Amino acid sequence: MSGAQDAGTPGSRSRSARPTACIVINPSKRRATATMRGQLSAALREAGYTPHWLETTAAEPGAGQARLAVASGARLVVAAGGDGTVRSVAAGLAGTGVEMGVAPLGTANLAARNLGIPLADPARIVRIAASGQARPCDLAWVSTQADDAQEGFAGLAPPGGWARPTLGGEHACMVVAGVGFDAGLVASTRPGLKARIGWGAYAVAAMENLRHPRMDLVLSLDERPAPVRGGRSGDPRVRVERLTARSLLVANGGRLPAGITLLPGARVDDGLLDIAAIDTVAGIVGWSSLARQVLPPYAAAYADPERATGRVVQRRGSGITVRLGAPALVEVDGDLLPPCRGVRVRLQAGAVRVRRP
Repeated sequence: MSGAQDAGTPGSRSRSARPTACIVINPSKRRATATMRGQLSAALREAGYTPHWLETTAAEPGAGQARLAVASGARLVVAAGGDGTVRSVAAGLAGTGVEMGVAPLGTANLAARNLGIPLADPARIVRIAASGQARPCDLAWVSTQADDAQEGFAGLAPPGGWARPTLGGEHACMVVAGVGFDAGLVASTRPGLKARIGWGAYAVAAMENLRHPRMDLVLSLDERPAPVRGGRSGDPRVRVERLTARSLLVANGGRLPAGITLLPGARVDDGLLDIAAIDTVAGIVGWSSLARQVLPPYAAAYADPERATGRVVQRRGSGITVRLGAPALVEVDGDLLPPCRGVRVRLQAGAVRVRRP
């Protein structure tokens, strides 16, 4: 872990005994400029903190820096970067009670959108991170049954390689894990195009993936809400069903770029995962039907999946196990996992206290 700090180490005591705030920043982001650093430092000092900076690396994308900050006595940790940085920092803070701020510097910024952070107002972003109200936020944990057979996925591995588990054998997820079409979209999004036109590059990739094959899925869904820390689970209510879909989303939030709200009932703090199995039939007719149901100005008013050519089956629960008929790609908050035949997602309710408007 590296990075310039304002003074000393995160655990050093300032003469004024002001509490420490650590900013974990991804230096590769174009918006991680001296201006942003100056704005965050100024806002944190005004809020009464002594700021210290820790930079992420490819080997340490944020969880380790967050745990170091906690061990050093930090009262606040700000994740400054894209969704990968945010989810990694959240993993490092899970269960600690240390408050988290978010300064979005990525392309999609899904976590910030679903937390209600105003992406177009940098001054307000830093104020919220420095002095916003901290409220509990759920965190999902994703594990996969890796499949050694990579046939059919050649060339889809990202330049930096597949995402590694965040902590232990699990991948932290703030917003959404996607299987199938959604992961294929992430895999085929061109970095150069994303740098030029931002989240619009995902729309281009979506058009290129309209022929994504359908998947045979067996879902085992725990329909109970996740217990908050110290709480107890109720009696198991496991629902098992077989579905066919082109994409399966397991979400902690439903807001996407371009004003799209794919899952209007999804909340980051309700103790529930929202599951959407998305399928289309009749080629472009099915995709057109789906677009009419989700694209603005519509608010994801889904048609009857038994009749529509663009079909969305929705479920809710605190955990889900997915068995796949054939290996498929998985993405977690925009980071790609290797092809697998099984996915498990569990929800940790109220895992992180995140500052929000």
